[in-house]
Amino acid sequence: MRILIVIGFLFASSLAFGQIAFFHLYAEGGDETAEGAVQLADSSFVITGSSDSFFGGVGSQAFLMKLDSLGVPVWSQHYGGNEMDQGKRVAHQEGYGFLVAGTTNSIGAGAYDFYLFKTDDNGVMEWETSYGEDGWERLYDAAMTRDTGMFMVGETLSNPTNNADMYIVRTDKNGDTLWTKTMGGLGEDGLRGVKRWDDSTFYVAGQTYVDDSMYVKAYIAKFHEDGTLMWSDTVGPLGNYYINDVSTSDMDVFCVGYRNGPTVDGNDLYFMRHQHDGTPEGETTHASIGDFRAHQATAYGVADKRYVGWTFFDQWSLPDGDDLYITKMNFVFYLEMPTILHLYYYEPDKVNEIIPTNDGGILAVGQTNGEAMGQHHAYVVKVGPNDLWVDYTPPHIVYGLVVSVDETEFDDNLSIYPNPTSGVVNIESSVNDMVEVEILNGVGQILQRDSFQGAYQFDLSEYGSGMYFVRTTVNGISNVRKVIAQ
Repeated sequence: MRILIVIGFLFASSLAFGQIAFFHLYAEGGDETAEGAVQLADSSFVITGSSDSFFGGVGSQAFLMKLDSLGVPVWSQHYGGNEMDQGKRVAHQEGYGFLVAGTTNSIGAGAYDFYLFKTDDNGVMEWETSYGEDGWERLYDAAMTRDTGMFMVGETLSNPTNNADMYIVRTDKNGDTLWTKTMGGLGEDGLRGVKRWDDSTFYVAGQTYVDDSMYVKAYIAKFHEDGTLMWSDTVGPLGNYYINDVSTSDMDVFCVGYRNGPTVDGNDLYFMRHQHDGTPEGETTHASIGDFRAHQATAYGVADKRYVGWTFFDQWSLPDGDDLYITKMNFVFYLEMPTILHLYYYEPDKVNEIIPTNDGGILAVGQTNGEAMGQHHAYVVKVGPNDLWVDYTPPHIVYGLVVSVDETEFDDNLSIYPNPTSGVVNIESSVNDMVEVEILNGVGQILQRDSFQGAYQFDLSEYGSGMYFVRTTVNGISNVRKVIAQ
C-alpha cells in the first residue's frame, strides 16, 4: 500500500460529502506571506510567496509549497539570492511545470525588477530571469498565456519624472520578452490586476493620474495578447480612485479597490463593473469612518456572485494593523453574509489572492500573525461550494514552511472494516505498536480521540450517514483513511 509519510507535521482537515474546507497557517518563525496559488488537476494546490526564514532573517526568498487537497504540505522549495525575492503569482501547465512571477532585487538591472522563473513539477528550478531598467519595477499580478508565456503587470519608476507608470511585460514560454508597454504621465499610475479572459485577450486594471482633474482615477483596459489595446476606461467622480483586482464572469468584468478625496474621511470601499465590450455597468462606494480597502475578488459557482477580500482599520480594530474580511458580494454590489473569514490580529492581516476551485468553492491566501510566531505567517483558507467554512479562531493548525517529504512504500499494519459501514467500524493492528486514533466528521471536528493496541471499535450510526475520516498515528507517522457511513 502506497501512502505519503509526513514526519514532524500536524494534520487537520474539514470535509463534508465531497466538500473540503480548512484554515491552516504555515510558519518558520520569521516573516512569511502567501501571495498566490494555483490548483492542480488532482485537486492539490501550490502556493507561492516570500519568507526570510530560509536564511535566518537575512533577506527574503520566493518559495513554492505544494499542499494536498486538505492543505497538508507535500514539499517546498525556495528561490532567489541574498536580497529580496518574492513570488507573487504561480501558474501551472500539465507536462510543462510551474511559472512563478514576482519581484526581485537579487538579480536584474538595478533596484527592484520583475522576476520570472520556471520549475519542473517538483519545484526544481530550470531557469530564472528579470525584467526592468535602472529604476524600480514592481510586479503586482500575472496570468499565463495560451502559449505558456506570461502576461505580467505592475509599475515602473524607470522614467524621467520618477513617478510610477503602468508597466506590462509579455513573455514567451522560455521567458524571452515579446513586448513591453509603459503607460502614464506626470502623476501616479500603476496596474494592480490582470485576468485572462479567453485565448487571446486580457483585462488589466489599476489607476491613472488625470491631469485636468488633478486626481487619480480607476483604470481598466482590454488588451490583445499581441499588445493591441482593444478598449480602456477611466472611472471615478471627484476624488482619488484605486483598483486592486479585476475579476471576470460571463456577465461582466468586476473591479475592486478603494477611493479617497476631499469629502472622504480615510478610504472607502469601491467597486465597478463593465460589460465585455467596455460599456460601464455601474459603480458604487461603501462609505464608512476609517480606512476600508477592497483587495481581491473572484467569481465562484454562480456567475453573478463573487467572494471579495477587504480590510479595514477603525475604532474597533486591534492596534497596529488592518483587520481582514472575506465575504460574498452579489450582482448589485451588496456585501452578503456569512463572513467566511475574519482575521483581527496585531499587525496587518492581508488577503493576496482568491481563486475559484474545481469543486465550486474558493481558496484564499495571505498573511496574518494569529499564533504570534515570528513577525508574520502565511495562511491558506479553503471554502467549500456551499459556503462551507471552518472556524478561524485560535488555536490554529500550524505547519512548517520548510517541508521534506518522503514518498515510500509503507504499511502501517492496520486494517479498517467494513467500509462502507452501517455504523460499527473495526480497526485491527497486526503488530503490538501503540496506535493513536481520531475520528473526524465532515466539518473537521474530532468526534472521538483514543489510543489502543491490537484492536479498536467505534460506531458512526449516532452521527448519521456521510463521509468520515479516520486518522491513525503509529510511531509518529500518520495516515488518513476515508470511511463511508450508509
